[in-house]
Order: sequence, then C-alpha cells, then structure tokens
Amino acid sequence: MEKMKLVKNGLVLDSQKGFEVNDILIAGGKIAKIGKNIEVSETDYEVLNAEGFYVVPGFIDVHMHGAAGVDIIKADPGRLNELSLFLASKGVTSFLATVMTDSRENICRAVENIRLAVERGLDGAKIAGINLEGPFINPKYRGAHPPEYILEPDVKLIDELVEKSGNNIKLVTAAPELDKIEEIIRKFKEDIIFSAGHSGVDFAGAKEAFKNGFKHVTHLFNAMTGIHHREPGLAGATLDSDDVTVEIIPDLIHVHGAVIQMVVKCKTPDRVVLVTDSILAAGLGEGKLEFAESMITVKDGAAVFENGVLAGSTITMADGIGNMVKKLGFSLEDTIKMASTNPAKLINIFDRKGSLSEGKDADIVILDRSLNIHETIIQGITVYSTFPYPQSR
Repeated sequence: MEKMKLVKNGLVLDSQKGFEVNDILIAGGKIAKIGKNIEVSETDYEVLNAEGFYVVPGFIDVHMHGAAGVDIIKADPGRLNELSLFLASKGVTSFLATVMTDSRENICRAVENIRLAVERGLDGAKIAGINLEGPFINPKYRGAHPPEYILEPDVKLIDELVEKSGNNIKLVTAAPELDKIEEIIRKFKEDIIFSAGHSGVDFAGAKEAFKNGFKHVTHLFNAMTGIHHREPGLAGATLDSDDVTVEIIPDLIHVHGAVIQMVVKCKTPDRVVLVTDSILAAGLGEGKLEFAESMITVKDGAAVFENGVLAGSTITMADGIGNMVKKLGFSLEDTIKMASTNPAKLINIFDRKGSLSEGKDADIVILDRSLNIHETIIQGITVYSTFPYPQSR
C-alpha cells in the first residue's frame, strides 16, 4: 500500500500568487493540505524534500496520437499502459487518447480498446477520455489523415462510437463547412466539445460555427485556412473570437515561435492550450517508420511523409514546456496554465485536476530549475521518480 506523502519546502505553484515555498500533504490520493511547516510522523508518511525545486500540477495533453513506439489507433490495453508510463515520465498525468481518421473498423476497435484500458486502469498517466480527430474533415486540408477514410458527417457513426467507447468521447475535431455537421452538434453538444480543424471554412463561416457550437480550434494554423489581409480564414476568426480556445503545438516546427507569441498576445494565456499532437515516433529518435499506412522520416525533430507533409510532432509535453519557457521567454506560471489548467477546464475536469488546490487529485510534478522532470505523482501514487533528487539545480 502506498504511503501518504508530504512534499516539503518546494516552490509550489499557486494559481493566484505564483510560486511560494510551501508543503503539500497528500492523503487518500488527494491534496489534503497546502501550507508552511506541516509536520507528520515519518513512519506514516513518505517525506519528499523538494527544496529549490518547482512543484506544479500535472500536465494534461488533450491531443496526442502516441509516443515511444505506441500508436493509439492500433494499441491494445497493454500497449496503452506502456504509453501511460512513458507519458508519466514526461510529467503528463492525464491525456485524451486521440483517434485519427482511419477505417470504420479500426476506429471502432481503437475506442473499444481505450474503453477497456480505462476500465482496467493504467499504471501511469490516466486517460481522461477520447479525442476523435476526424473522420469528418475537409479532404483538401487532411494533413496526415488518409484520404480514403474521410467521411461525410454521420450521426449514426457517432452514436456507435459513443456506445463502444463507454461514453468516453470528450472532444471531436470536424470541418464546420461540411453538410450535416450541425445535426451532429445539435445532438451531442451537451456531452462533447466540438473543435474546428482540418477545414477550409472562411472567416464568416468560422464565426457562424463558433456561434453554433464549435468552442475550440485544433492545432491553430495547421491544416486550415490561414490569415490573409483580405481573407482572414479560420485562423483569423479564431484570433478574433474571445470565447474560443485554441491548441498550439509548441515544437517550433508546426508553428513559428513568433506566431506562438502573437497567438498568446491575442488570446491571452487563459485561452491557449498546449498540445503535443505527438505520434508513435515521439521519444524514439531519428529514423524511418510506418504511420497512417505510409512511411515517415524523422529528422531534426520533424516527422515528415514522403510528400513533405508533417505527420504530427515528436515532442513530449516536457519538451513543449521547455520550448515555451527557455526559447520563447514565457513565464513558467503562464506555461503551466496553458499545459494544465486550460486543458482541464476545456474537458471539464478542473473540479479535480489542473491546479494545486486542497481537495483536488494529487496530480503533481516536481521539476528542477532547468525544467527536468524528477517526480510525477498521480492521484497520490508515485509513478516516476529520480528521488533523492540531484543537487545540481
């Protein structure tokens, strides 16, 4: 049985005050108390001395297709468990298992496997639901999605997938300009967040879509109508809509760093959600491998099909956070908001995740001053640790 924990003297992130030296008492998988000089019996509690280290809420990746050789569309519950452990080592405590466009049979099998993994439980990062990216997208803006499996919107298919998933579908990416998509939104918008993406919709159409139920935008600027000074497109409509949240892939390949800075200025750190959009190549290094029924090459951090199209990213959330802070100059406070708080709010789990608050799940990450991950605690259980932490900070 896992001991109760006391994290001592860490630089604990308070969403209102920033970083303060505090202790965190963990009991029953929850944050029981945050304060100074908390004393416990060391026979009953595991005491972690986090002096000089950052203590932040666990990262939440709402858009990722795999990593460490695991492809979610093909993974059985055992492989999903392997993925969950890898993600935990990178600071991720919750994620949406993202299922991309594929055959109807493969999509159904994937959501069933994810349901089984949720029911059995995972040893690492927890699956907070399913992100269905496609198959209702615009073929002209398909990106890495196989064209032969792209479908017209089909209410019956969504019904089937919701059932097979055990009601675990939380987010759906679709092109707003497609016929019949409004029928799907009307039926499911109380239970599913709809995100505009892989779309050729124009500015006016995008603004109308936001009024009619689209609340989020998938990997802003990628696979959509971009900004032209006479044709603002979906990207322009997104930046002009205060109540719409946006995903950004912070690998500095999918979106230029200057554009990321522009997006955060327009949307503020409260409306930006960092995602990896990672594929099975993340964590594997350079080389060739198969993805989406084609060969891709990974070189200099980019995963690319033979036609030059990006196949998704190869970063982890820890990598993305490092890029935001070290290369783009964002504060760690704002970056954690974009990597934890905002995704928790997006998928409606902020009542228990996304910040370090008494009563919430003890999903906690401890980092050094260079932003290396040294401890990942999920619901009070240590899943990854280098304790005792190295003294060089």
